[in-house]
Amino acid sequence: MGQTQTRKVGIANACPDGYDSEKFKKICHLFDKLDKDSNLGVSSDEIEDIAAHHVENCISRMQSRIKSKTLEFQVSKTQIVIDKKNEIDSINEKYKNRTQKEERIHNVNIEDIVTKITWYQSLDKNGQAEAFIKAVMPSGGKHIDFWAFFDYMKTRVGDIKNIE
Repeated sequence: MGQTQTRKVGIANACPDGYDSEKFKKICHLFDKLDKDSNLGVSSDEIEDIAAHHVENCISRMQSRIKSKTLEFQVSKTQIVIDKKNEIDSINEKYKNRTQKEERIHNVNIEDIVTKITWYQSLDKNGQAEAFIKAVMPSGGKHIDFWAFFDYMKTRVGDIKNIE
């Protein structure tokens, strides 16, 4: 029994600064229990029980890590699904807005064209002549010369079907 007291002193004189003294005592007690031959060292034949516990604890920690990593993965996957949905919604909204804008522009353009058609349909012979002169007459000109007429007609040759 005298050896046990000496041995504890030989293992460590005092608990290290900042470490829990109760935990330190438990560690000392376990070491003392493992050191069956009281030589202040633990040999491989003295550690079979604690080695088995060590392996079990390692396996348990690894299994806990697997659970933790699996949970992290599930959270990441859920976040990816949420992000994907938000981005899809954002893209859908962007293109919906773009489509609506194009539809408004289209409607305004059609309305302008219909208004011009209505205006042309309302012209009498004098109004038609004025519209033609305005379209063909060069800016600041006093009459329609050949080159002004040519510039107007060069892209409208297909319109000359009924003139012989």
